[in-house]
Amino acid sequence: MEMGPYANWIEINLDAIEHNVRYLLTSTRQPLMAVVKADAYGHGSVEVGKAALHAGASWLAVARYGEARVLRNAGITSPLLVLGMVTPSEVDEAIANHVTLNMYSFETAEMYSQRGKAAGKPVLVHQKINTGMNRLGVLPEEAVALARRANELGGIHIDGMFSHYANATTPGDPFTPLQTKRFKQAVDLMTQANLLPKWIHLCNSAGSYYEPDGYFNLVRSGSAVVGLAFRDNEPFPAVMRQSFVWKALLSACKLVTKGEGIGYGQTYILEKDGYIGTLPVGYGDGYRRKMGNHVLIDGKRVPVVGSECMDQMMILMPKAYPVGTEVVLIGTQGNESIFVEDICKTWKTIEVDATTNINFRVPRVYVRDQVSR
Repeated sequence: MEMGPYANWIEINLDAIEHNVRYLLTSTRQPLMAVVKADAYGHGSVEVGKAALHAGASWLAVARYGEARVLRNAGITSPLLVLGMVTPSEVDEAIANHVTLNMYSFETAEMYSQRGKAAGKPVLVHQKINTGMNRLGVLPEEAVALARRANELGGIHIDGMFSHYANATTPGDPFTPLQTKRFKQAVDLMTQANLLPKWIHLCNSAGSYYEPDGYFNLVRSGSAVVGLAFRDNEPFPAVMRQSFVWKALLSACKLVTKGEGIGYGQTYILEKDGYIGTLPVGYGDGYRRKMGNHVLIDGKRVPVVGSECMDQMMILMPKAYPVGTEVVLIGTQGNESIFVEDICKTWKTIEVDATTNINFRVPRVYVRDQVSR
């Protein structure tokens, strides 16, 4: 019996990621900022970031400075935006590493100015406009005042301005064009004040696919880049590609007799004799403990039975299979598929939540189209 190096692993297809980047560049006709926060939604920020840049992305973006540090330490030198909060010491590091920060309030402008003047080098920032998400940012009518204050303080270089769609994932939601209108108001005000910076961006993944009015001169995309669905109740577009596959090897196979129970709590009782397979995957890996889970074996969809354990789970198989048989948790096997959006219907969550929360103990293996495992 010959097995691969892992009992349970994720394959990320870098060709699929590069395809998605090229598609977005062609369809929007604007430069692309690839968002690789949360380790690129569980796909691996360094590898995904490099693939996105290789395919033509101009920028990368992360949520926290520690994520930016990982990219810089990996030798990635592209323009890089931190979308969230940073501490004063992180500002100092950002200046040294040429990382752009989010200036989302008058308070952040004060801090950035102090750190920039102390370093003798300006902090690079993109100014955040609050168009209705009500997380970070100043109101459109405050955009000019914040930019002027930053310029008065000194030690800051405003290189861009941006906002973020709240409901672009919902088809026809009226709040999306309202946000576009509010952001355009801020752009117009900055233009009239001769303060408009170089980069203007509003679109997220859904916006970059469905909202051309929000393109401006830079689009941001994370989910679409890695191949995760980004529109409510709509499949991932066929013109783009999914990159994420989760596999495991069968660790045991046994014939269990009618009336026997499976796993903790004996929540599943066999109604007739059946073959029970054990997989080295559990909720400790990020596989959710939900009723209705299925996997693929031998190209057939089979149910997960009993309560998933922390490190293992059991499946009901149509026949006996040898230990080491490949099982697909997410992906395609034969003519059957279980995509991330499919499993999320069972888990009652969104795609980025599912992949981001798969534990790092599950190895990520990077493949290309011509490479099969």
